[in-house]
Amino acid sequence: MKPLNNILTVRSTILATVFVLVLLAALITMGLLTPFIVRVSTGKEILLDAAYFNLRAALPTLALVMLLTLCLLIRSAGKEEGLLVLGIGTVGSVLSVIFSPFSSLPVNIAFPLLAAAFFAVVYRLVSLREKTLKGTLRRAGSHIIHLGAVLLLIGILFSTNMKLEDSAVVPMGGVGTFKSMGYSVQVTNITSGIEGAPYGSYPGSAYVSTVDFDIYRWGQPFDSGQVKYISDFKWEQSYTETYIHRGLMEELFIAPKSVDTKTQTVELYVRKVPFMTALWGGFYLMVLGILILFLSDSLLRNKGASGDGLSGNLSSERSFQVDENKNDIRKKRVSKKNV
Repeated sequence: MKPLNNILTVRSTILATVFVLVLLAALITMGLLTPFIVRVSTGKEILLDAAYFNLRAALPTLALVMLLTLCLLIRSAGKEEGLLVLGIGTVGSVLSVIFSPFSSLPVNIAFPLLAAAFFAVVYRLVSLREKTLKGTLRRAGSHIIHLGAVLLLIGILFSTNMKLEDSAVVPMGGVGTFKSMGYSVQVTNITSGIEGAPYGSYPGSAYVSTVDFDIYRWGQPFDSGQVKYISDFKWEQSYTETYIHRGLMEELFIAPKSVDTKTQTVELYVRKVPFMTALWGGFYLMVLGILILFLSDSLLRNKGASGDGLSGNLSSERSFQVDENKNDIRKKRVSKKNV
């Protein structure tokens, strides 16, 4: 049996990562092709929703997170330290499942492992010791991409499994309370009328109901907003203008499902999504990392071009000297023969 030091190497973790990536890509590809294959073979239409992909991609994604933690810490800290951090994340995952601090099994399982991966990426970034700017940019760019990927997964994990949504019919001057979210909405005004350019027999292009409201969080004033419910005469359809508040830890979304102008009531749909900022922040960090990698590659190309020119000059000088030496040898041989 090979010792652990020979098995647990950067090369082996990278090979394992590639294998898991191929497996994940195969699972996603099969999910995307299945509706097409069923439609071609049987003529039936099927739809595979997000739950289908989440269920099948969960374990490979967790494996990728664990391999990322190991690979980064093996290079920067050592094999024992990498195993220690991964072990702490695994134990934290088990304890999280037992005590359920997030009231969601996927979050309880994945969050401690994602926290370990986050620590590994930050530690790798802090411990960079490159001698050149180009090397620093190249290393930092790749690890910033890793950091963005971890934040993206945290945002997806929380926003998918811990979002809360509800709806309530609220009269003008009344208050709709959404206790599970900690928010309440007081409708302060409802106005309705025809707006836009005239269309056909209508004096305007749409009938618009505007709803103004005040928002309270845990009983304290939080914000004021406005939504609109629009019935378009030309396109014979209805759509809404919504309210969105993006905070550091959560996103609040409010939209009107319907407006009754006779009774002056509105049915409000309210949704609270935690950690959406992490999702968007992770996406922007990945873009930043890619731009840094492009910058480092351009610097390396410029250096290579100048290096090629120098090496070309040196090689031409060397070949010229070799030719001169050959000519001298030939002249000496000819002079000896003549003698």
